[in-house]
Amino acid sequence: MGTCEMCGSERVSTLLSEISGTRLRCCNTCIESNNLNVLETRKATVAKPRSGSIVKRTYTRNMAKMEKEVISNFHTSIKRAREAKGWTSRDLAKRLNLRLNEIQKVEAGVQPADSVLEKIEKSLDITLFEDNISEPERSVKAPTSRGMTIGDALDEFLGKE
Repeated sequence: MGTCEMCGSERVSTLLSEISGTRLRCCNTCIESNNLNVLETRKATVAKPRSGSIVKRTYTRNMAKMEKEVISNFHTSIKRAREAKGWTSRDLAKRLNLRLNEIQKVEAGVQPADSVLEKIEKSLDITLFEDNISEPERSVKAPTSRGMTIGDALDEFLGKE
């Protein structure tokens, strides 16, 4: 849950969208009403762990340098490559010495540790990492406690307070 950077709605699901060459996190209402280009798809959400349970985190390769990141459609690439080789999920799990449910989770879109993705890359002979293209970010002072909107950014850009 976040704040729509276009209309300012709070506690809504947002997706990265492109508006006139600018990338913003927008709610579904703004995306549909303005026919915006969506740059990402929804990722599977992970339920909050209960107290006492283990929290599994995902990492980016070369975290210190942020050189590589996982491709957005890694799960479909894995499934297609596996099916192209004629393997079942169980076959792939056996070849990688992983549990079947781990492979099923990966193919459902849950991102595993990079070491698992690297094993899958080698086994299926596919590429799952791409160069990280990070754009410079600028912090902008928001006039209120709510999230930043386009109007707030425009006011700051024009020098209005």
